[in-house]
Amino acid sequence: MSEECKTPKKKKKRKILKIVLIVLAVIIVVPLSFVGITTIKCKTYSDPVSKDKTIANNTGLVQQEGASLYDKNGKRLILKGVNCGACLVSEGWLVPYSAGEKLDDSGNIVYDSNNIPQYPVLPQETAYKALEDNPNLTSQQRTDLIHNYRANWFSDFDFKVVKNDLGYNAIRLPFYWRNILNYDEAKKTFSRKSETEAFSYFDWFLNECKINDLYLILDLHGVPGSQNGYEHSGLMQKAEFWSNESYINAAVDIWDYISSYYTNTQIELGKYIATYDLLNEPCSDPDNQNAGNTKAAYPIIDKMYQAIRKNNDNHVVTIEGVWDLSNFIPTDTYSWKNIQYETHIYNWNHVPTWLFLDYYEMKGWGHYQNDVPYSIGEFTCFDNENDWKETLGWFDKRGYSYQLWNYKASTDGYWTTTWSIYTEKLNLQNGNGKRVNLKTASYYDLIDMGNKTNTSNCETSNTYGYVRRYQGLE
Repeated sequence: MSEECKTPKKKKKRKILKIVLIVLAVIIVVPLSFVGITTIKCKTYSDPVSKDKTIANNTGLVQQEGASLYDKNGKRLILKGVNCGACLVSEGWLVPYSAGEKLDDSGNIVYDSNNIPQYPVLPQETAYKALEDNPNLTSQQRTDLIHNYRANWFSDFDFKVVKNDLGYNAIRLPFYWRNILNYDEAKKTFSRKSETEAFSYFDWFLNECKINDLYLILDLHGVPGSQNGYEHSGLMQKAEFWSNESYINAAVDIWDYISSYYTNTQIELGKYIATYDLLNEPCSDPDNQNAGNTKAAYPIIDKMYQAIRKNNDNHVVTIEGVWDLSNFIPTDTYSWKNIQYETHIYNWNHVPTWLFLDYYEMKGWGHYQNDVPYSIGEFTCFDNENDWKETLGWFDKRGYSYQLWNYKASTDGYWTTTWSIYTEKLNLQNGNGKRVNLKTASYYDLIDMGNKTNTSNCETSNTYGYVRRYQGLE
């Protein structure tokens, strides 16, 4: 073969080799650069305020200055705690009740491999309607059942667990719009509940926080029409909240009512509210549940903020951005003051924790507001203690507040779940019964169901130990 014929092949081989070397360089260098740059960024954004700094604070409330929160004495404050989810807002996978089992096309109950009945999602609207449709209950009994469930799901004992057993200082309480407002279906109008009906549970909760030296984070978890279409927003449908003026006005009125009450009526209890968490996981694209918030959400969130401030209420206001740090805007866009930003972290795909956290921080480049505190309002690290250590250390290094999801959960089987500190085990495996049905159960069966959720009937999950060991409590 002539040299002329060999030359193109040699050039082709060199070209292929060059491509291979470039690919190898990208594979090796880019991750190293990523880790290196992220490390620099971590140093830039990690806990920029001295832990010993104090401020003058004569408000009696938690206050924000720069990248930190400060307590009523002017000492730096990091809000570490738990969520009290499934107490005021239903989520089918957390609760011990149902509105009926999942059925196949022939109307038969669907069972899993452990012979446990399967259940569909159970948003709050479905739970309310199931109770309303139960022919065995009077109106007063329905009210009593709700009070009994709440009193057992999170009792005075549980505040002591948060403070003493976990060493935490805060509880995030998700609530639903119907806790505060009435709705006239015929007239399509909203009205405020009486102060006693709207705030008696909040007042009790805050009094227990006062007794146990804890802070409360009030979290509006579901608004009329749904702000994200998720089960925990109250109903699973297209997020209609953002395009309905009546719904928007109702949500604004909720914060106006709460703010006025805890600024003018229950001033002392209001001092134990660390922050108002305006709207949980706002996804302002109604067609895309995973869109996070966009600029379209902020004008509406600003209306809630302004309703609070017009009452001369100086509580810290928390503004959420999902699903990462890239969704936050400069605070001076709306002249917001005394605020913090919040996001939620769930490593659903179980990416190595160090890589997941580095990627998460990288998403925030160019979006950080160094003069604003950050909070991780929900997270879990599943059942790996090293992941808990690494994640909690990451939060602490950056001075982030955080509240794990969740304090309590029910499981259908004999196992506990690391989604919670305490687990109520229903032991339904091998066909051993079903969840109590809100539509058909007797009053006494529903009372018994609520009583069994009491922490005295639950077991600690591995998360209990993970948290305690990280806190240096065992």
